[in-house]
Amino acid sequence: MKKQLLTAGLCVLMSASTVALSATPKIIYGEDNRQEVQDYPDAMFRDLAKSTAGMVRASALRTESGSSIGNDLADSIDSLRAILGDSAIDNMLADNGLQTEEDDSTEGFYTFNTSNTLRRSMGVCEKERFSNQVTLPRCSGFLVGEDILVTAGHCVTSMSDCTNFRWVFDYTAGTSKIKKSDVYKCKEVIGRKQTLGLFATKDYAVIRLDRKAEDREPLKFRKRGSVKKNDEIVVIGHPSGLPTKIADGAKVTKERFNFFYANLDTYGGNSGSAVFNKKTGEVEGILIQGAQDYVMSSEGCYVSNRTGNTADDAKEKVFKITKVKEIK
Repeated sequence: MKKQLLTAGLCVLMSASTVALSATPKIIYGEDNRQEVQDYPDAMFRDLAKSTAGMVRASALRTESGSSIGNDLADSIDSLRAILGDSAIDNMLADNGLQTEEDDSTEGFYTFNTSNTLRRSMGVCEKERFSNQVTLPRCSGFLVGEDILVTAGHCVTSMSDCTNFRWVFDYTAGTSKIKKSDVYKCKEVIGRKQTLGLFATKDYAVIRLDRKAEDREPLKFRKRGSVKKNDEIVVIGHPSGLPTKIADGAKVTKERFNFFYANLDTYGGNSGSAVFNKKTGEVEGILIQGAQDYVMSSEGCYVSNRTGNTADDAKEKVFKITKVKEIK
C-alpha cells in the first residue's frame, strides 16, 4: 500500500536549493552503431541483453492501479526534480516523512511518465535518433550472479542510491509498462570503489538485489588474463536513459592497468554498462567514462557529438572486470 503524499510537502520542497548531479558524458565515433535489442542480428547478444538492467528512480515507477491523486502528486514531484535536482528532492522527502510505502508484490505492472522523451529531457533536435523515445534509467548495470549486479561506482555513491532506485530489466523499445517481476530493489552494496588516476582508476559497485533474478542468466565474465588491443567489443545499456541499445563496431584502442579505451558509441546513462568481447560473449569491463555527449546545433537544439574513428579519437573508458575483486 502507498501512503498518500502530503500536498503541503510540495511547498517545502520548492524552497530547497539546487543540487546538480554529476554526469559522465560519452560520444559517437564515426557511424552511429546503436541498435534496438529486437533488431540486433546476433541472437547471442539479444539473449545477453536480458541480463542487463537500468537504474530507475523508485518514484518514477507507479503501480498501474494507483490513484489519480497519487499519480498527480508524483507528476508534481517529477517536475520539481527538474528544477531542484534529485538529491535535494530525496533529502526533503526524507526530512519531511513524505516517502511512499511500496507495494512489495511482484504481480502486475508499473507505469511511468511516457512524456519524458529524449527530446524533452535532453533538448535534442527532432531529427536526432531516438528523439521521441522515453528516457527512464539513470545508469546501466548487469547481472553476474543469481542476485548480484555490477554497475559503475559513480552510479551508486551512497546508501540513498541503493534505497531510492530500482533495477529494471527488459526496458526495451516499445515498452509502455513494466512487469513488477522485472523490477528489483538494491538490498545492499557489497563493494564499491571510485578513484581516479592513470594506474589507480577504479569505478565499480557490486550490489545484492532483494531476490534472485527470474528468467535470466548471470553473465559470464573474464576471470583471468586481459583484453587485447584491437579486440572487437560490444556494449549493452541505456544511452541517455533510452530503452536498451546494443552498440557494436568498436575495438579496444589502448590498454591500461585497470582499464582500457575504446571507440564505443555510448552516452551518459551507459555508465555501468556491460562491455562484451564480441567473439566470446564474455564481459570484459564496465563502461565508466567518455567524451561529451551532445553539442548545440545551429538550430538551437542538441545533436550527438561526433568525431573520428581512430585510436587517438577514442575516449570511452572501460574498467576491467578482472579488477572487481568482490565477484571472483
